Amino acid sequence: MISRSHLISFFCAVGAFLTVLFPRQASAVPQYARRYGITCYACHTIPPVLNEQGYMFQKLGHHLPPALEVSKPVERILDLVRKEREWTVANNASFAVSDFNYQAQKNTQQGQGSNSTSAIQVGSWNAYFGGWIPDTNFFYYSEFDIVTNGQTNPNMPNAHIGYVGGTAKSSWYAIVGRQHLEVSEGTRAAQIYSLLPNAPLIFENTGPTNFIFDQSPVGAAAGYTWASSKYRNILSVNAKVTDGDNADGSEILGASSKNGKDIWADADWWYAPESGVSFITYQGKKDQIQNSGLANQFTYNARIRREGAFANYMIGRDKVDLLGGFLHGNDDWQDPATQAPGTYLTNGGFGEADYYIWRGLALAARYDRLRQDVTGGVHPTNLEQWQVGAEKAFTPMGNIVGRIAAGNSHGIDPVAFTGSATRTFEADIQFNF
Repeated sequence: MISRSHLISFFCAVGAFLTVLFPRQASAVPQYARRYGITCYACHTIPPVLNEQGYMFQKLGHHLPPALEVSKPVERILDLVRKEREWTVANNASFAVSDFNYQAQKNTQQGQGSNSTSAIQVGSWNAYFGGWIPDTNFFYYSEFDIVTNGQTNPNMPNAHIGYVGGTAKSSWYAIVGRQHLEVSEGTRAAQIYSLLPNAPLIFENTGPTNFIFDQSPVGAAAGYTWASSKYRNILSVNAKVTDGDNADGSEILGASSKNGKDIWADADWWYAPESGVSFITYQGKKDQIQNSGLANQFTYNARIRREGAFANYMIGRDKVDLLGGFLHGNDDWQDPATQAPGTYLTNGGFGEADYYIWRGLALAARYDRLRQDVTGGVHPTNLEQWQVGAEKAFTPMGNIVGRIAAGNSHGIDPVAFTGSATRTFEADIQFNF
C-alpha cells in the first residue's frame, strides 16, 4: 500500500486536499446534451456543478432557455415544447452513470486509538430518466441508484412529475413526488453538488437529532421564476410541503402516523456573470428517540428549524468563483438523563474558492466550521474540516471526469464529549453516458 506521506505529496502536487465523509454520487445526466447536440458545459461549469443556463433549464421544465432579446417577443413554454425534437429513449435516459474510485481513510477516536481503511471500488452506478411528455407542458425526472458508496443498495431518490407554465421570462412550475433538494432550486453556493466529493458540512452533518439537510423528501413543490433580458438577472422563489422524516432521520416514503407536514422554502437571485444569492428556510417536526434500546428509552416530538444565507461571486467569466454560506439550526432537545426540555443549537458556515484554469480543469478549496451546543451537554463544541481538490474532464463533451482529493476533519461530539479526527484521500473517475 502506498504510504501516507507519498499520497500527501502526490495530492498536494495537483492541489487536491479534501475530506470525504460522504462520497459523491455521479450526477451528470448526459441525455440532455444528446437531446440538443451540445456539450455538458452548456449547463455545467464542470459536471455536476450547474451554471446559470443549467439552473434555468430546470426552472423551465427541462427545456433549453431561449435568447431573451429586448426587441423580440418572449416565447411561451408551449412554444418551447413545440420546438423540441422527436422523443427518443436516447435523449430521455442515461443508463450508465457511474463512479469508480480509490479511497484511503484514517480514523482516530478518543480513547479508542486509530484505524485505517482503503478500497478500490465501484463507488456508484445510477440510471436517470428525465424529459418532457410530448406536446404538453408536463415534465418528469427520476433517478435509480443501483450502487451507492460501493454497496449494491437500490434506491430512487428522485421520482417526480411536474407542470410548467408561463413564458421563458416569467414562468411557474408545480411538482409532486420524491425530489432531491438539489433539483430546481438554489444558486451555486446553496447547491448540494460541488466540485469537491462531498457537500458543505452544514448540509451533511446529522447531529444528535438525526436530521440532515441533504435529503430526498416526498411531497409537493411549487415555484415562480422571473428573468430579465439576456438573463442578466434571475429572481426565483420556491416552496415544498413534504411528509418529513422518521425517527432515525430517513425520509418518510409511505403511510405514517406523522400527519403534520414539513415546509422548505428558498429565494434566489442570479446575476451576471454567474453570481448569485440564496436564502433558505426549513420548518418541521419529527419523533426523537432518546436512550434507544435502554430501559429508560423515551420519545418526544421535536421541532427542527434551519435558516441560512448563501452567495457566490464569479470573478471574470468562468475563472474564479468565490462561495460562502451560513446555516443556523434550532432544534428541540430533551436531556437523556432527566428528560428536561432544552435545545440543540447549530451555527455553521463555509468559505470556498474554485479556480477554473481552463474549460475542463478546475481546482477547489473549502473550509467548514460547525458550532454545536446541546442543553445538558458540554458547551459548546466545534467540528472543522479543511478540503481541497482538483477535477479534470477527459473528453470534449465533458462526460468523463476525473478527480483527486484529500483532507482532514476533526471535532468533538456535543453529547458524548469525545473527540475524533479523520484523514481521507480519494481518486475517482466518473463515466456519464
